[in-house]
Amino acid sequence: MRYLSLSWKMLLMMQLLLILVLVCFTGLSLLHVNEQFNRQQQAKRAQGQQYFEQYSQLLEQRLLTWVQTFSDLQPLGEKDDFSHLAAKLATQSESLQMHFGVKRLALFDTKQQLLYQFGLEKLASPGQLVQQVMQLQQPKSTTFCVEQCYKQLALPILNKQGEVAILVMTIDLTEVLYNLHQTLNLDVAIINYQANKPRMQRISIVQASDLELVTGLYRYTDNDVQLSDVQQDGLIIELNNVFYYLQLIALDIDTDIKHLLVMVEDISTVIAENRRYQTQIVLIALISFILLLLLIWFTTRRISGRILRLAQALPLLAKRQYKEFHQQNKLESSLFQDEITTFQRSVTSLANELEVLDEKLLENTSQLRKMAMFDSLTGLANRNSLQQDLSQALVNVKENTAYVGLIFFDLDNFKNVNNSRSHIVGDQLLIAVANRLQQFRKRAQIYRVGGDEFALVLTEIAQANIAEKVAEQIQNLFKQPFITPSTQLTLSVSIGISCAFDDSISGDELIRQADLAMYQAKQKGRNRYFLFDAKMSYDLATRLQLEAELKQAIVKQQFSLSLQPKICLTTGRLHSFEALIRWQHPERGVVAPDYFIDALEQAQLMVDVGYWVFERSCQLCVAMVAQGLTDVVIAVNLSATQFLKADLAENFGKILEKYQLDGKQFELELTENTLVGNISQTLDVMYQLKALGFSFAIDDFGTGYSSLNYLKRMPVDTIKIDKSFVQGMQENESDLQIVISTIAMVHKLGLKVVAEGVETLENVVQLRDFQCDILQGYYFSRPIPEAEINQFVQKVLTEQWPKSLLTE
Repeated sequence: MRYLSLSWKMLLMMQLLLILVLVCFTGLSLLHVNEQFNRQQQAKRAQGQQYFEQYSQLLEQRLLTWVQTFSDLQPLGEKDDFSHLAAKLATQSESLQMHFGVKRLALFDTKQQLLYQFGLEKLASPGQLVQQVMQLQQPKSTTFCVEQCYKQLALPILNKQGEVAILVMTIDLTEVLYNLHQTLNLDVAIINYQANKPRMQRISIVQASDLELVTGLYRYTDNDVQLSDVQQDGLIIELNNVFYYLQLIALDIDTDIKHLLVMVEDISTVIAENRRYQTQIVLIALISFILLLLLIWFTTRRISGRILRLAQALPLLAKRQYKEFHQQNKLESSLFQDEITTFQRSVTSLANELEVLDEKLLENTSQLRKMAMFDSLTGLANRNSLQQDLSQALVNVKENTAYVGLIFFDLDNFKNVNNSRSHIVGDQLLIAVANRLQQFRKRAQIYRVGGDEFALVLTEIAQANIAEKVAEQIQNLFKQPFITPSTQLTLSVSIGISCAFDDSISGDELIRQADLAMYQAKQKGRNRYFLFDAKMSYDLATRLQLEAELKQAIVKQQFSLSLQPKICLTTGRLHSFEALIRWQHPERGVVAPDYFIDALEQAQLMVDVGYWVFERSCQLCVAMVAQGLTDVVIAVNLSATQFLKADLAENFGKILEKYQLDGKQFELELTENTLVGNISQTLDVMYQLKALGFSFAIDDFGTGYSSLNYLKRMPVDTIKIDKSFVQGMQENESDLQIVISTIAMVHKLGLKVVAEGVETLENVVQLRDFQCDILQGYYFSRPIPEAEINQFVQKVLTEQWPKSLLTE
C-alpha cells in the first residue's frame, strides 16, 4: 500500500480548499466589477436616451417659441387670408435657416393647399402631418429620415375669418446629435436597420458624429452578433487596440424602417483599469495562497513529526524496551497544548502501567508455568510436561541410538474408593502413591497424567524390556498396603508400555499406544502390564467399529429379548424368566451379549439400552398375562452405570404406570461389584425400588467381592450361584464345596438360591439333594426368542413343560 504522510494529506486537502476559496473570491470580485460596469453603461444608456429626447423637445420648444413670437408681431387676426403671413415668412426664411437650422418652411391653407414653401423640396411631403394637425387643432411633431434624420413641427394659425392655416417647419437633428456628443462625451450616430436585406446591407449609417469610426466599428462586428442582443446588453469591440462600447437605442420614427441611436464610448481606460484590478486580485489571491500554504505546511509538518516520533516509539513497548520508549517519547514544552499532547500523555501513562504489569507478569510467570506444568495435588509434573518432555526425549534419542520408554498406568477400581470412602480419602491415596513413586526418580521422570493415571518416562534405555522390568517393580511396589490418616488399603495397577527408538512417531502417539496397552491390561483382568503391539490398534479400530454399529442397532431397532425360564424345584413348575438381550446383526446374524455388552459400556450406551430392555420386558409381560400366565415374573439385569443413576426409580415407576404393571412382576439382577461400589448410594436406590415392589437378586455370586456383612444390610431376595461353580462341581471338589456352603449360608440368611448353568440331569439331582430352590440352564430350555414365547407359554399352561424333564 502506498504511503502518504499526514502532513501531505492535510496540505493537499487545505490546498484544494484554499484554491476553491480563492477561485470563488476572485470570481465574485470580477463578477462584481462586471456588474458595476454594466450598471454604469445602463445608466449611460438611459441618460443618452433621456438627453436625446430632451434636446429634441428643446429644439421643438424653440421653434414653438419663435412661432408664438412671430404670430404676436403679425396682426393675423385683422387679415382675411394668409397671403400677408406668407409674405412675412419669406422674409424670415433665411433667418430661420441660419439660427434654427430650418431646412424647409411651408404654409398650407385650410384646404391644405401650399401657400408658401422654402428650402429642400426633396424632403418628404408633410401632408399626413398637416391633416392630423388640422383635425386636432394643436401642434404636432414627427421625425423621419431620408439621407439624414429630420424633425417636422406643424402648428395651426388662425386669421380673422377663423380659418386655419398650418405652418410646417423641418429641421435636421444635427444639433441634437452634437449636443448629445458634447454632453455625454460620446460619439453618436443614427442608423437604420432593414432585416429583410443581406447582412452588409441591413444597416446604413444616417448621421454620425464620427462617421469613419462608426463605419469601422460596423465592419469589425462579428457576423453572429444579433441586433437584439446588442440592443439589450451592449457590445464591446476592439478596433486599432482601442476598446469601444456600443449601445443602441430605438428611435420612435413612424416608418417601416427601424432607426436606432448608436452611442459609442471609448472604454479602453475602463478595460485597462479592470485588467489591472483583475491582476491585483489574482496576485493577492496567489500570495495569500502561498503564505497560507507555507503556514499549513509548517503546522502539519510539526504535527506529523510528533506523530511519527510517537509511532516509532510505540513498537518499543511491544519489545518491552520501556527506558528507550521514555527517552524517545519526551514531551516537548510548548505555549499551548493540543490533542497530540494529550495522546502522548495517555500513551506515556499506558507505558508506565504496562511496565508495572510486565514486572508483575515476570514475577508470576514461574508460578503460572508451575501451575500449567505441575499437578497441584501431588506436586508431580502433569500431562503438559509429559507431552513436552516426550517430544524432547524423542529428538535426543535419535542421536544416541537408544530407546524411550513410556509406562502408563492407573489404579484399578479407584472410582470405588472415591465413591465408598469419599474423595478426601481418594486424594490422600493419590498423594501416597506419588510419594511411593519417588524411588524411581533417579531412573525415570514421574507424571500424574490426570485422575488416577500416572506415567513414567525412561529416557535413553538400551533395550525395550527394561521398561517391562520397571513395570514389574511398580506392581511389586503396590503389593504393600497404603496407609493414610483415615484408612489402610491395598491397590493394584493396570500398566501399559510403549517404546520408541527415534522421532518417527510423536509424543502424543506414544501416549496413545501406552494407553491402548493399559486398556488391554484392564480387559484381561487388571493388575498386570502389557507392551504395546500393532494388534492393539487393530483391536481399538474393531471396538470403535463395533460401537458405531451398536449406535445404528439402537436407531434401527436391531435388538430383541430372549427369555430363559427358571424352574422351582419345590413345585416343579415355571418360577420366572430371565430377560437376555440379543442383537440381530444384518451381516453377522445373532450376536451374543458377551461380545457387545462391554462395548455398550465403553460407548456410554448402556443406560439407554437398559431402559429399552426393561420396557420391552414390560411389553412381553403384558402379552403373557393376556395369554393367561398371570403369575409371571421376569428378571432384568441392571448395569452399574444405570443402577447408580439418581432418577432410576422414578423412570422405572413411570414405565410400570404406562403398562399398568406392578414391580412384583420383576426381579432386578445386580452383580456383586455393582452392590459394593458405593454402599450408601446402593442402599438408597435399592430401597426406592423396593418400595415399587421390585425384588433383587445378586448375579454371579462368588466371583466378586461381596461379604456376609453387606448381604445382611441389603434388601436382597435371591442369590444366583455362578455357572462356573455349578458346571465344575462334579469334577472339582472345591467347586462342589462352594456350591454346598453357599446354599446353606444363603438359606440361613433367609434368601432363595438360584443355580445357573444347569445342563445335565446329574446337575439337577445334585442340586435337589443340596436343597437348591431354583434351577436355570440349557437342560430345561435355551433362551426363547420373542417369536416363540407365545408357543412356550401355551406349553406351560397345558402343563407340557417342565414335568417331563424333572421325572427323567
